Amino acid sequence: MEEYNPFGRKMLDMFEGRRDDLLEMERDDGYIDELGLGEYFADYDDFPVCEKDALERVKGRVLDIGLGPGRVSLHLQSKGFEVFGIDLTSEAVQVARRRGVLHAARMSACELGFAKSMFDTAILFGNNFGLCGSPERVVDMLAALRDIVTDDGVVLAESIDHTDTDKPAHLAYTRMNVERGRLPGQIVIRNRYKGAVGDWFELLLVTPEEMRALAAQAGWRIERLLSAQGRCLSRSCARPR
Repeated sequence: MEEYNPFGRKMLDMFEGRRDDLLEMERDDGYIDELGLGEYFADYDDFPVCEKDALERVKGRVLDIGLGPGRVSLHLQSKGFEVFGIDLTSEAVQVARRRGVLHAARMSACELGFAKSMFDTAILFGNNFGLCGSPERVVDMLAALRDIVTDDGVVLAESIDHTDTDKPAHLAYTRMNVERGRLPGQIVIRNRYKGAVGDWFELLLVTPEEMRALAAQAGWRIERLLSAQGRCLSRSCARPR
């Protein structure tokens, strides 16, 4: 049986009009923050500027990794692109389909099951560049994308820069990670919703330099860096010539 997923349950509740209960994120150092999911349902006009810029580079058949309720897939479908969206959260896939995403399936970003050179563009918006958690698993994911993205294809990836903060709790956490021999932005979190608690999982937040290094290990190069008001860092990755 699939484990309880507070993030997915909150997403489904929002889609069905139940918006009163809070979704919380708990980090393994005890830090707790409220998560608002409104941006996951945003229309294109409300996308971050860096995402709009990145989407200008979309071509061919598209893989939307971590599609959530389908905001990116729906926009690209409306532009005539053939889009395949995947998400590990079953509620996200359900909501995306109900909202009109034509091709949505439950699949892990860390175990991509597609044919060689099936896609021309892969998209990892939000913090989805670091979905697989550890640097090693992120590199493995990027290496898998080399097989399923065409030789002249692109990956559009996004991450919050973990250095873009002045909060003492976040700065202390990154220092603790360094002391433990981990990347500073390698966080361990779980979600809470309606009195239930999800499983712990890892998420990797990276700086531009860290993203460049991880991409290079998997045979990609950063072709262009886009930013928007410190809110997100979005990069286009292309194969080496």
